[in-house]
Amino acid sequence: MKRILSSVLFIVLTSIASAASLQKAADRLIDQVDPAINIGVSVVDLNTGDTIYQRNPMRSFIPASNMKLFSDAAALMALGPDYRYKSQLSTNALMIENGVLKGSLYLHLPGDPSFNQDDLSSLLASLKSLGIKQIQGNIILLSQNRYITPQAPGWMVEDLKHSYGAPIAPLILDENRLTVTVNPAHKPGLPALVETNNPSGNWLINNQVKTKPNARSCGVDFSMDRENRLTVRGCVGVGQWAVQQRIPIRNPLRYAQTLIRQKLLDIHIKLDGEVILGNSPGNLLLLSSHRSKPIAQLMADTLKPSDNLYADSLFLHAAAKLNGTPLNWKLAQETVKTFLQKQTGINLENAVLTDGSGLSRYDQLTPQQTVGLLRYLHDRFPLTYEYIAALPIAGHDGTLQRRFRKPGQQGFIRAKTGYMTGVVSLSGYLYTANAHTLAFAIFINGMPGTSPRISGRYRYLVDALCDHFLKQKPKHHFIQLAKNPHLRVAYQNNPLQSEVKRSKEARWRGLESTLKHELTGVAIIFRGDELILNDYNKDIHTVWSSLQTVRKKYPFGVLLESAQIPNSQGNLPLMLWIKKSQASDNPYRVWKVRETVS
Repeated sequence: MKRILSSVLFIVLTSIASAASLQKAADRLIDQVDPAINIGVSVVDLNTGDTIYQRNPMRSFIPASNMKLFSDAAALMALGPDYRYKSQLSTNALMIENGVLKGSLYLHLPGDPSFNQDDLSSLLASLKSLGIKQIQGNIILLSQNRYITPQAPGWMVEDLKHSYGAPIAPLILDENRLTVTVNPAHKPGLPALVETNNPSGNWLINNQVKTKPNARSCGVDFSMDRENRLTVRGCVGVGQWAVQQRIPIRNPLRYAQTLIRQKLLDIHIKLDGEVILGNSPGNLLLLSSHRSKPIAQLMADTLKPSDNLYADSLFLHAAAKLNGTPLNWKLAQETVKTFLQKQTGINLENAVLTDGSGLSRYDQLTPQQTVGLLRYLHDRFPLTYEYIAALPIAGHDGTLQRRFRKPGQQGFIRAKTGYMTGVVSLSGYLYTANAHTLAFAIFINGMPGTSPRISGRYRYLVDALCDHFLKQKPKHHFIQLAKNPHLRVAYQNNPLQSEVKRSKEARWRGLESTLKHELTGVAIIFRGDELILNDYNKDIHTVWSSLQTVRKKYPFGVLLESAQIPNSQGNLPLMLWIKKSQASDNPYRVWKVRETVS
């Protein structure tokens, strides 16, 4: 017994001594740069639960892009890794005659940051399949981001001219960014050649770039006004590399309006009305839909390159789903903050989550809160491994591709970077020399009067601290198990997307079986999310009566291709009549049973 007690005492004392020496060594690294530096650090050994190092762990800091750790965690826990945004095209028009849709179209935009013009083209292609050549009404844009400001409070004006400051409202299309390329002409004195990656936008370009004999003292400046007029100024030298720049689209609505009209022209469809923002009247017939990549992949698209537009989109969408309706920035913060605190048990009372990207100077987090989140997610690895996989990997990809490239560093850190003027941060996981996993958060905020010579060394200090922790071999070998590791994450209380899909398939199968039992003289073709009814009955009301009866159990809408329409339509189901000329040798009609949307 004495031998066992002495062994335990030796381990504990060794652990204490190691922790003390590590604390002093890390403090020396920091003090060598600036003893008065405004820094906060928290490092926890996830194998043992021990705090390895801390310095001002409860002080609040501007986290910069480390805020994305919280917004992506909220999206993952609220929505689940297999959740997808769904963009939809629908209508409440009652008739298509001679290729003319007599009514409006509704384009549902849920804030998908990846929605692009190819996805838009796919949605609009469904109009061609219906034989539509003209739209007499409007195209109404139903955007989740319609009622918020394009940027969150606390963004700096100078950020708005860069691609990372692209607006998120009133809608997102092609990431609300444009790539501009400037090539020199073949000889001096001529205007440079300016191109965009998106000629469909019909950009008005004011090209003020001249070609000079060489590139000495040359540069190119890009600006766009609120009418999306692009001005490019400067000079380039003959034979120099092309200058390429991504810039934010200042007026996303105008861009969408122009692009939608162009896409319709490309498929020879005339729009009589306007492309405008609006509200849904409800009970719309679904024409086509597009699903984004799952949240698990969108998180990687957010965290690895540190994309602000994606982060804010996930933040707002998670808040909208948690609340049941789209929210402004203030209410989204309250919703996400309450949700994270309830899920994780972390005290976020003094945290400020103004946005999801961290570009707001109002954001506030402590190192302790950040490590608490990282620890919570690591403890639930079977449910949250997509989160850890989405983080940049040291020396390999994302914003850590060019950092930590030495042997013993490369691949052993997965962390989120953060940088703004006067702000440097890095938080994530690192793996020590004896295979312990550490969760860490390092925040540095510049103090008034700090010289650039000192602040420029902040990032190197962060890297030196991480390298120091990587080389450690924590001595404490008692394993700290997670508390209640099988507690459910919020999204587990919702059906999986695969279950939703199976349930939807079951409803369609039920509808198929019911109609096949009810109807004779009708060939019913099952197509997954659509039923085609080839109706050979002389009386049009035979099928219509059955559809009205079945509609009481199964919600759906109908496209009817026919020379006639039932005398009494009633209110349900919603029907779009595609009027056909009557051919004496081919009297049958086609009913297409489809989903409706609110």
